Amino acid sequence: MKVTATGILKDNKAISPLVGVALVTLLTIIFATVISSSSLTGILQGYSTNIGMGRLDGGDLEGDTITLSHNGGEPFTFQDNTKVLIEVEGESIELNITGLYGTTIRAGDTVNVCLTPLEPENTGKIDSINSGDTIFLKVVDGDQKLVILRQEIIV
Repeated sequence: MKVTATGILKDNKAISPLVGVALVTLLTIIFATVISSSSLTGILQGYSTNIGMGRLDGGDLEGDTITLSHNGGEPFTFQDNTKVLIEVEGESIELNITGLYGTTIRAGDTVNVCLTPLEPENTGKIDSINSGDTIFLKVVDGDQKLVILRQEIIV
């Protein structure tokens, strides 16, 4: 049997299995990507929102003070590398929590955080918060570099 160029182009026997294998391989790659990315997202969300310290909630705003409540789990200690931030109009402002350094809160405990900025030039930004504005409160654990609380507060 002699093989010619026109004979190869007219012979469709090998095309169908080749296309089938290519499609199955492509589907396998797509499924593996989707499954691995959704699993990784779940793992990362678990680490970023639950450090094992339990549940820390905030949001009671009275005057210039926000009350943080520990609602179960392991105790949490405010250290010199712990940060409490508020986001006002998309800008993060670190609050002065030096009075809380060394304070440990356990389930059922509350602490008050004054809306005093760490840097004095941010005082005007905090003073510009009006009734009805939305701010975000964040507490960042300095040891693990993770956000342990991010909560929206409507003033």
